[in-house]
Amino acid sequence: MTYHHILVAVDFEEGTLEVINKAVRLAKPLNAKVSLIHVNTQINDVGIFSGLIDTELVGIEITHPMSDESGKKLDELVEKIDYPISHKLLVNGDLSHDLEGPVKKMGVDLIVCGHHHNFWSRMSPSASGLMNTSLVDLLIVSLEG
Repeated sequence: MTYHHILVAVDFEEGTLEVINKAVRLAKPLNAKVSLIHVNTQINDVGIFSGLIDTELVGIEITHPMSDESGKKLDELVEKIDYPISHKLLVNGDLSHDLEGPVKKMGVDLIVCGHHHNFWSRMSPSASGLMNTSLVDLLIVSLEG
């Protein structure tokens, strides 16, 4: 299978760089694009922003402190990656329900995400939600801890 655009879901937890680096190792020989997405499930006020924000779009101001902090963390991650990043996306909501539009619009054909083996991931399993809703291939990287 040849991939052209890989979308990596990041959570800024331990193992995030491992997940990104695995995606980059896949992308390099294929000359595939790599984009990052962070889903913020802690912002519940729809008035702040809803849906998807592409941090590269001109004229979009991230005004909430939590979304601004997430944007800065994405920028910090990009500095640590030895590969060009096409898009940095922030989404307010649920990873498994808010990716259909960006996946289609950006031509994503692989989503890569990490899976933590802990209590909280069992309470809110993003990976299993993605398996039921994804329109493209998934690579789920096991993160022990």
